[in-house]
Amino acid sequence: MSKNAILPVALLFVLCSCKTAEFGYTVIDLNGMVYDFANKPVPNYLVTVGEKNVSVTDINGRFVMEKIALGVYPIKGEKEGFEPFAETLDIFDRGQIVYIRVPSSGQLLELADVALSKNRLDEAEAYLKRAWDIGDITAELLMYYAAVKFRQGLYDEAIVRLQSAVNRGSQDRYIEKFLDYLLEKKSRENEN
Repeated sequence: MSKNAILPVALLFVLCSCKTAEFGYTVIDLNGMVYDFANKPVPNYLVTVGEKNVSVTDINGRFVMEKIALGVYPIKGEKEGFEPFAETLDIFDRGQIVYIRVPSSGQLLELADVALSKNRLDEAEAYLKRAWDIGDITAELLMYYAAVKFRQGLYDEAIVRLQSAVNRGSQDRYIEKFLDYLLEKKSRENEN
């Protein structure tokens, strides 16, 4: 075999290697979508796959990460006002689409309200804890916590939550009435 014949064979090997990586689908473009519990897209949600692949969702909640090798990766996501996301992702197919569903703090409060209305106090408290962990501590969240603690008979804890809401500037008259009621109830119990 002549030297001139070896060069095209070597070039063909290099081209085949590239073809395997790109067209043999060991490296793909990963597509995904992030939406909330109301099935609405979540724009500007930061998604990270592995350590180096980062994308932010567009206005339609979609993201694309280019040239990711097939395999298993940690995937996480975050956005202020939404619950963070963390799972393991198995990237196995070029047509694979990743769907991530995350609740907002408001949606967790709605779920807590439903659980509270059914007197499922542990369930309501679990939703409230998740909303609390998001870090968006609102008067509404504190009011729901107070309602759960009240129904559990933990009046001191309910008072602390309501006072915290007032200290944060809440002027909600229902919070004030609820707090006054609990303080009066506690005062009567202390007299007896």
